[in-house]
Amino acid sequence: MDFIEWMHETHRMAEQPVKAAMAAAEQGNARACAPAAKEAALLYLRRFLDAVGDREAATGDSIACLLDAAAGHDRYFDRLQAEARRLDAAAESRASPEDIVDALKEIRFMAMARAGAASGFSVDSGGYDPRLKLLVQHATTVERAVSIFAHGRLYSFNQCVRRGLLSGEPIGAKYLLDPRRCADFVGVMAVTNYYASEKVANSQRKGFVDEELAEDYQPSVRLFFRKDVVQSLPGLEDDGLHQFLVRDQLSLDHLLCAVFPSEQAREEALERVQEPGRRERLVARCIVALPECCGDPRDYVRATNEMVVEWLGER
Repeated sequence: MDFIEWMHETHRMAEQPVKAAMAAAEQGNARACAPAAKEAALLYLRRFLDAVGDREAATGDSIACLLDAAAGHDRYFDRLQAEARRLDAAAESRASPEDIVDALKEIRFMAMARAGAASGFSVDSGGYDPRLKLLVQHATTVERAVSIFAHGRLYSFNQCVRRGLLSGEPIGAKYLLDPRRCADFVGVMAVTNYYASEKVANSQRKGFVDEELAEDYQPSVRLFFRKDVVQSLPGLEDDGLHQFLVRDQLSLDHLLCAVFPSEQAREEALERVQEPGRRERLVARCIVALPECCGDPRDYVRATNEMVVEWLGER
């Protein structure tokens, strides 16, 4: 069984208690939420330990003990001690349902991500220019890109809410089961030929997770940065899950280039740039995708990756 199949099997095994915990949290019922969340967290940790070959440790019933065993294989589990205490308390816990579910999300996310790392799994689909490995990217909707250019920076979800730019819940926390803390960061990811970032951008636009993007697909605006530049920024967090998280904001001054799905979207974004000097710098960094590649997320990602490589070669 390859890792993707293993991951899908694991999520199917945990689906019932996860849904029960989420439903109880929606109802504000901590008493029902806690045991369901603990059951799911135990399953995820056991699956991680099984994946790394520690089947003896995978038989325990204490999340704290399983977490200690997991930390012996992967240091990133050390930071989840508070989550373990919260879920081990189960029905006796005085934690809110929101805190209980968030503890489950942290453990779920860590167990799955680090099992993938242990197995050598990579979303890198290969078959593209190695120069792209020196870059990272953030994909967003045209509407949000216009706002980003107007403010001169990418803001985290929570910063957007504080500034009156967004409302509601972050799509990641609500549907993708990201922990709440992720809303304090701007996330950037590796540049590959896989179209995960298109899923996220379209899910933000639609308000639900659209896995296949078979209907009403709209290409994202793709913002590219040099990996070494992002690594040098203050507020960078290494959580063992995401490639890069930058706390609160990421300035467009660090932008290497951007790909827009249309000339209209490009012009609308550039017109909103406040500082003339910044506008002049950004004009040369904004590329427009060819119309024929904009109908399918896979074609869009592959074609725009090639455009970025060509743009780099001209500099």
